[in-house]
Amino acid sequence: MRISLLFFFLFLAHVLHGQTDNEGALTPIEKFGQVRVLADHDDLSGAKQLARIILDENPEYSDVKIYLALLYGRQRLFDSAYALIDPVLEEDPGHIDALVARCALLYWNNRWEDLSEAASAALKVIPGDADLMYKKALAMYMTGEHGDALKILGLLLDADPENSMARSLKKQVLIEKSGKEIFLNYFYDYFREPYYRRFHKVMLGENYPLSMGTISPYVNVGHFIDEGGRFMETTAFQVNTDAYLELTKMNYLLLGYGIGTGTYLPRHRAVIHLWQTLPAGWSVSAGARYFNFDRHYLFYAVGVDKYLGNYWFELTNYLFSKTYGLSAASYLTARRYLGNEKSFLSATMGYGTSPDEPISGVADLQRLNAISIRLSLVQLVSENIKLGAGVGYQYEEFLEQNSRHRINMHASFIYKLE
Repeated sequence: MRISLLFFFLFLAHVLHGQTDNEGALTPIEKFGQVRVLADHDDLSGAKQLARIILDENPEYSDVKIYLALLYGRQRLFDSAYALIDPVLEEDPGHIDALVARCALLYWNNRWEDLSEAASAALKVIPGDADLMYKKALAMYMTGEHGDALKILGLLLDADPENSMARSLKKQVLIEKSGKEIFLNYFYDYFREPYYRRFHKVMLGENYPLSMGTISPYVNVGHFIDEGGRFMETTAFQVNTDAYLELTKMNYLLLGYGIGTGTYLPRHRAVIHLWQTLPAGWSVSAGARYFNFDRHYLFYAVGVDKYLGNYWFELTNYLFSKTYGLSAASYLTARRYLGNEKSFLSATMGYGTSPDEPISGVADLQRLNAISIRLSLVQLVSENIKLGAGVGYQYEEFLEQNSRHRINMHASFIYKLE
């Protein structure tokens, strides 16, 4: 069918044009016109076949080389495409059509670093071209050059404020661009056995981006509602610093240390946890957590997690040394991302004696057993503002054969300053 269609167009062109070379064949320009017609009718095989015939007869016909390269690109045959485009640019580095075509090929091929260089070269020849500026900004965004990408998008939107692709990309860059953040978290803990507990905790801090990660200094203020006690006597303070560091492309490290009053909040708190990424979206981790209230508490953690499309799953196991021996706990978290990595819904289920953070009192460390369920939602509401909220429930054994219901709630506000 395709061969019949090819011969039909060749015959039709011969009849309509009548202007032929010495032997009555179509001219190269006429044949090139038929290549375009075949491609427009989605007959890419026929179009490529005719284009190769033209190049066999006219090896220097650069327009056909460029067009054939784009046909290869549409079929993701990129090596064949570059083999046609690169010689044209070697002979004429300022060839406009070849520069634009190479940018298109690199864009389709997701070769972002090469696209950034190619778009820069093309923009020197065609300054202000909207499509090239967009491709340049996209390439810089994909390679982590968020600030430079925003500069180019700003120029593009100044010239065309209604450019929907540029506006969408700018929003995405602003969302993912690292910058200083301030955060405010609120936590509430409640149970009624063996005493009536209403505990409020406020966390205020900042996230500072580093070349290899993020460092987060923050202050915790906790208040235990005791109608018979003075406010300051039932209020605890704690100063902390956590750092999340990218050691290599495959290794991540969490370090944290805090000093507090020892009343309701730990006198000392420390955490170290290392992640090792694996193929196919897997990673494994191991670490330790230390708390000091009336005495030292140390427990170890090992975990495995997996990314699967828009989902992330994590299983963490804790081993904890108590006065009566070792105890253990396991927590399984499932997270569903909602359009981007900043917005997600999480559900956690846990069983065992050792809690994961946050620690809201020594009672967390002394319970004998517990079943835990937590739900939380984090939502990016603008390029600069992220909100979160959640609720948790534990049915825990605080003394032998004595259990209680426990409820936690939390809310968070994060604002990006730049």
